[in-house]
Amino acid sequence: MGKIIDLIDDKLKVFDPIYRAENGLGGQRDRYYDRTGVAKYREWRGVKDTLYDYERWLINVVSMVKMVASAPIPIMKGFWEYRWMGSYLGTFMFIDRLFEGYRDQELRVAHLQMHAIVVNLTKRIAYILSHDRRLGASMEKSSSLLPMDETLPAFFTTGFPDLVPMPLQTLPEFIICDIDQHIEPYYIDVAESFGLPADVCSRCAAETGVALDDAFPLAGKAMIATNMPCNASEATSMFQRRRIGMPDYVASMSMIHNDEDTALPFDRKIMEEVIAFVEEQYDTKWNWKAFFKAAKNFNEQNTYELEKWDYMKTGYTAEVGISETLYKLFEWQSVNGTDPYFNKVDRKVMKILRKCYEKKYEPFGGKTRHRAFLWGPSAVYYTDFPTWCQNAWGLAIVLNMDSTMGFNMISTDDKDKALDDLALLTTKACMRHMAVGGWDNINAVWEWAHNFNCDMVLMNDNIACKGMLGVHSIMEEQARDLGFHFIFIEHDLEDSRTVSRQNMRDCVNQYMSIVLGEEPLDPTIITFDDSEAF
Repeated sequence: MGKIIDLIDDKLKVFDPIYRAENGLGGQRDRYYDRTGVAKYREWRGVKDTLYDYERWLINVVSMVKMVASAPIPIMKGFWEYRWMGSYLGTFMFIDRLFEGYRDQELRVAHLQMHAIVVNLTKRIAYILSHDRRLGASMEKSSSLLPMDETLPAFFTTGFPDLVPMPLQTLPEFIICDIDQHIEPYYIDVAESFGLPADVCSRCAAETGVALDDAFPLAGKAMIATNMPCNASEATSMFQRRRIGMPDYVASMSMIHNDEDTALPFDRKIMEEVIAFVEEQYDTKWNWKAFFKAAKNFNEQNTYELEKWDYMKTGYTAEVGISETLYKLFEWQSVNGTDPYFNKVDRKVMKILRKCYEKKYEPFGGKTRHRAFLWGPSAVYYTDFPTWCQNAWGLAIVLNMDSTMGFNMISTDDKDKALDDLALLTTKACMRHMAVGGWDNINAVWEWAHNFNCDMVLMNDNIACKGMLGVHSIMEEQARDLGFHFIFIEHDLEDSRTVSRQNMRDCVNQYMSIVLGEEPLDPTIITFDDSEAF
């Protein structure tokens, strides 16, 4: 059988976009209709990898079908009520683009992790919409949900096993702009039509627009807001609270939080008040047994994450690029030990990674030329940017900034220590610790890049982020002094109208071709029009 497969692979290799790029016959972009992200046919990866990729595609389809079957009427109402629901239909094209060029073990790790996200997310969509008062659910039915700002880790809610956390912005704003680059500009325009300034962070503008458009699912008895991750987000939280109109508590965490002697007692007090607020509003009690059980799951996930880093530092790993980034971000931001399926996936992935290291396995056929650390919040309308970097220039995104947060362990037997650990976890929230925690946190990029054996740093330069605009020249000087290749990647976070995907690619193209004098691995994806792509 092996010889037959090898023969088929040899005969059909002319259809492999990697082979085509290497031999001047074409490349990845040949598969797409012009200006779109719609492929004419699936990527040929050889018999084994193509069949595996298609199998995983079918498994994800099954998860979608289960979602609709579990709550058909609320799902259909959701498509009618919410503009963002329609964008989820692009999920399958989104996943295909994420893993272009992936082969062998990195393909298997990527699909295992992505399916965990799909399973969790589809169940969450069905549950939330079936409890959404905008779609006809009763107050009694929807009261099991606890809406909260998504930058607050949902882990603290594990102490309330009778409640289901609902990260407020996750479904209509944060995840969906990964899939559809055209959805958030609509909500940004809604916010600006109410008189909000046009130069604010597009993430904050989009969240505000969702609130003003009444596009947040309405569920629960009370909500938890926060000042995280930044000042603009704090203002957004105020707009959301007023529009939604439920009782709320604002978890205002310390901004300068590195000094645990001063910041930690304050942050712990905030978390205690959050717990007391939930107990009062929902007439429930904190359950330490349930919390400690979830802490064990959470600690296991973090233990695996730290072991992954050891392999990622060597280069002999199948945990790469966007698959690592999305999985860690979702696992930390939305799962937090609440879904044992992620622990199951982690165990499978670790077996693969350990074998890869033993065999000195090099991902992408050993074609990686540079190892890069990606710093700063990424342009979430161009999620497959790390994949493009690898396929176009052999530039491997070893680790993303958001993967460096929230990996402290939680005590599983000491209540006092556990509250401290919970507060520390919360202050190091997604997009927050490295952006507003002080200059030392921003400047930590060089130590991270050095520890992961990177020769390059890509700095995501959100042009509307007032907090980071002043560090541009300083970072350039430090990169030069420390010997790192350094590229600023301009973007507008969630608004692709300001800085397009091609504008982002050109930041890399110009540095790689002009400064380093290198030739691309796949010329078809250097300059192309994908303005109509999801």
